[in-house]
Amino acid sequence: MRVLKPEIAQDRKEKILNWVVYNYVSTGKPVSSDIIAAKGGFNVSSATIRSILKELEETGYLFQTHTSGGRIPSDKGYRVYVDNITRLQKLAAAEKERVEDEYERRIEQLDGFLKHTSKVISDMSHCAGFVISADIQEDSVKRLDLISLGPKSVLSVLFVHSGIMKHAAFSLDKTLEKGTVRSLSMKLNKRLKDALVADAAEIVWKEFLQKADGQERELLKKLVDYLANMARNPDQVYLEGLSRIYENMESGDIEDMRNISKVLEEKEKFSHMLRERLKDCAGKSKALTAPGAKKHIVNVTIGSENNIKEFKNFSLVSSSYCMNDKAVGLVGILGYKRMEYPKMISIVDSVSSMVEQILSDWEKIDLED
Repeated sequence: MRVLKPEIAQDRKEKILNWVVYNYVSTGKPVSSDIIAAKGGFNVSSATIRSILKELEETGYLFQTHTSGGRIPSDKGYRVYVDNITRLQKLAAAEKERVEDEYERRIEQLDGFLKHTSKVISDMSHCAGFVISADIQEDSVKRLDLISLGPKSVLSVLFVHSGIMKHAAFSLDKTLEKGTVRSLSMKLNKRLKDALVADAAEIVWKEFLQKADGQERELLKKLVDYLANMARNPDQVYLEGLSRIYENMESGDIEDMRNISKVLEEKEKFSHMLRERLKDCAGKSKALTAPGAKKHIVNVTIGSENNIKEFKNFSLVSSSYCMNDKAVGLVGILGYKRMEYPKMISIVDSVSSMVEQILSDWEKIDLED
């Protein structure tokens, strides 16, 4: 009997495991040895396939829901599949162009930048999309820039001493001259520099809004509301497309619906988990020191790898987005474990890169004017 070299046997086993996971993700049905023999194209006997499947089951990569049924991947099996994708998957040019076109179309709606970002992620992935930005309430202001993006659009960019940045776009009813915006920005900077972020709304309200004329008043009112809301909701989670998870639920998944509804209604547990992911991403970003290297990393947690028990049947694909080499927010996808991981990883990676580019471009606008 011919004995395969260990590396060849291992490679074949990994390929069969990846095929099983991919087939299950695509069909939602347990995968049998007969299906692998008929459609897998591995050019090995059914007996060999059954032996490999048994070994993968014994080592915890696959399991059977019924003794006579096919196999489905465990969290450990999904992990191997995702790690393989991470090493080998590159976003196809057509897919990347489609994501960029969709993002450019949506980002024209400047008001509610983060909310629109989470909507784009949801639309592209057909799962739930989320965005969370860093909490800066206990920090102090380094700079607050108001940047004119058009006659009725102004971008606010708040920098704090820790290096974190917050951004918001305001749509105005009345036209505001670019020179007026720049002059107001200079006055706000002079007063707010080194003030606590938590005190910024009150300062702007008392010392600017109450004394403002009609031309500046609308913008200042929106800025005060934004700063005050930031104080009330320091780490607001923007979550879009939750209904898509419910639409993809299979029969018998009522418990999953209850579990995820409970967590997302409470929100604190979910936002705490995302804050922890953002901290972890920030640490990993600092370790990426190569010049010109991408500063964000796509992170995938599968089922039981999530530290929320209600997410045992769900996966999270997320990435920080960075500015000036610092992680300032998190974008991601929440969906069933049976998701198209190559596509999800590519979408999150691309959107994260585009958010970084847009924020960088917006920061340069004020310097170039």
